[in-house]
Amino acid sequence: MQMVNPEVKRVVRLQIRLVVAAVLLGIVLSHGTVALPVSIVIGGLAGIVPALLYIRIAYAKRHIPPAELMKAHFKAESAKFMLTLVMFGAAMVFFKDLSVAGLFGGYVATVAGYWFGLLIKN
Repeated sequence: MQMVNPEVKRVVRLQIRLVVAAVLLGIVLSHGTVALPVSIVIGGLAGIVPALLYIRIAYAKRHIPPAELMKAHFKAESAKFMLTLVMFGAAMVFFKDLSVAGLFGGYVATVAGYWFGLLIKN
């Protein structure tokens, strides 16, 4: 998938780096079990995959009137929200050994990546 602009690419890369750091921390804290690191990965994916969907929908058309651009962003945000809910629900239903703290920790890492990406300019 081609990214829209360097800022979007930078934010997504930061999100991925923070999830990887959280997974590595989870490996250290899990004492050899896989439930925590796997839960962190799933939580990270529940943040990153919907963000990629948002990017695809919101930036599908270029050079459009502001009203259409706003509609695209609202549509993208709605799709992102719904996919996030589906991914969290699926994780809780299909992964019985899930660490809820790890799941939400991975998700929070992606959200933190978004906010840090907005605050930190390279």
